[in-house]
Order: sequence, then structure tokens, then C-alpha cells
Amino acid sequence: MNYDLEDLTGPETGEIDLITVGTGEGASGNLTNLQMVLVTSSMNHEYTLKAYEKCRSFSKKQELLTRMSHLKKLYYAARHQLATIHPDRLQILEQELNQQKQTVLSDSELH
Repeated sequence: MNYDLEDLTGPETGEIDLITVGTGEGASGNLTNLQMVLVTSSMNHEYTLKAYEKCRSFSKKQELLTRMSHLKKLYYAARHQLATIHPDRLQILEQELNQQKQTVLSDSELH
């Protein structure tokens, strides 16, 4: 089985996130992993952006910008690999994600 690795260092902890894509029989588990990375990083980016918009502290804003940058890298790394191995699923997933953001974020703004 062949793997492509995308190493991204997390801004807060220095941890390394690995996004792996296998080709062959183990690819379904990797597909699930990539989908989770895509959705989680996208939603976390949106919530971090909301926190950034409300924040007044310069140093905290810098931390939030770093976090958003990291989440964006994770999202696009997962997106790139999904586009390669399963472009149809990527299109459906992004449509579902946009609907989820509209529903969840508009509901959360009411509270």
C-alpha cells in the first residue's frame, strides 16, 4: 500500500498532525479520516473566526490567527487528497458542510 503524508505542526502544542491516504484495500478508513479532518477543521475555523471577531486582546488575536492558519492548512491538505481519491464525495461533503455551517452558526448567533 502506498501512502502520501502531509505533516503539519499544530500552532498551540507543536504536535504533528498526519493526514494519510492509502491506496488499495485500506483506503475506506483513510477516506473516513480525511472527511473528519475536513469537517472538523472547517467548523473549528468558523468558531475561531467568531472568537477572533469578538476578541479585544492583541496577543489573543495573534493566537487565534495562528490557529486559523493551521486549521486552513489542515482543511486544504485533506481537501486536496479527497479531490484525488474521491472527488464526488468531496463535492457532496462540501455541500453538506455549507448547509451545516449555515444552520449551526446562524443558530449559535441567536444565543
